[in-house]
Amino acid sequence: MHKYLELFAESLKSERNASTNTVQSYILDLEDFEKKVSLSHAITTDDIAEYLKELDSRGYKVSSIKRKISSLKQFFKFLYAEELIDKNPMAFISQPKTGRALPKILSESDIEKLKVAAKCMPTYEEQLRMDLILYLLYGSGLRVSELISLKVSSFVENKFIRIFGKGRKERIVPVTSKVSALLAEWRELHQDSQWIFPSVDPSRHITRQRIFQLIKQMARLSGIDVGKISPHVLRHAFATHILDHGADLLSVKKMLGHRDIATTEIYTHVSKSRLKEVVNKFHPLQKKQKPT
Repeated sequence: MHKYLELFAESLKSERNASTNTVQSYILDLEDFEKKVSLSHAITTDDIAEYLKELDSRGYKVSSIKRKISSLKQFFKFLYAEELIDKNPMAFISQPKTGRALPKILSESDIEKLKVAAKCMPTYEEQLRMDLILYLLYGSGLRVSELISLKVSSFVENKFIRIFGKGRKERIVPVTSKVSALLAEWRELHQDSQWIFPSVDPSRHITRQRIFQLIKQMARLSGIDVGKISPHVLRHAFATHILDHGADLLSVKKMLGHRDIATTEIYTHVSKSRLKEVVNKFHPLQKKQKPT
C-alpha cells in the first residue's frame, strides 16, 4: 500500500500539477483508510462500504465523507488504469446526497433597521449611495457583480434595468419609483462617469470588496449581526419577502435570472420553514400547560 501511495502521489504532482496541500490531503485520507481496512486480501466494494459505515459511526460530517470517497475514487482509478489491480472497488460507490442548505434570511424589520442606518452615514452623498445600494440589492434582487457593473445605459426609461448576468444571459429587472428618484439625485453628483457606482477614478467602477465593506458598516450601525448580512443575503431577502407577499414563483425566477426554477424553489422552502416556526412559537396548542 505504501508503495502504491508513493506512485499515486507522484502521479498527482507530475500529471495533474496538484499542489502540495492537495497531495497531502489525498494521502492523509488514504492513510486513514489503510489503518481501518485489512490489506491481507484484494480490496472489495464491501470493504469500502464497511469503511464508510464506520466513518459515519465515528460522527464524520457528510462533507468529510464525500472528500474521503473522492480520494478513494481517484486512488483506485489510478491503480486500475495502471493495471496494478484487476478490479476497481470504487466503481459502484456513489457520493452521499446532501440536503441543500437554506439561505440566511433577514426579516422585514431587519431591512427597516438597515434603511434607518443608511441615514446615519456621515455625508449626504454617502447616505444617498447606501440608499441606492440597498434598494437595488433588496429592491431588485441584483447580484453584487451585477450591481457594481451597472452603467447609466443599463437603465431603460428609469423603470427597468437591463442586466447581463451569469453566462452573459440578458434579463430585464423592474425598479421601483424609489430607485428612480434616488438614481436621479445620485446622477446629479456623478455626471462624469458611465458607471452608476464609480470608483475614485471615475473611469472604473466600485469593487465588490467595497460593497461588502459598506454593507457591513450599515449592519453595524443598525445593530444587526455583521456575520448575518452580505449582498447575497439581501438578494435572498428580496426573493423570500416578495414570495411571502404573494409573488408567483415564475416571476421571481425571471427577476433573479435563475436558469432552473428548482433554484428559485429554495425560497418557498424558506417561507414554509418560517411559517412552521411561527406555528410552533405562537399556536396555543404548542404552549406548555401551567399547573393548576
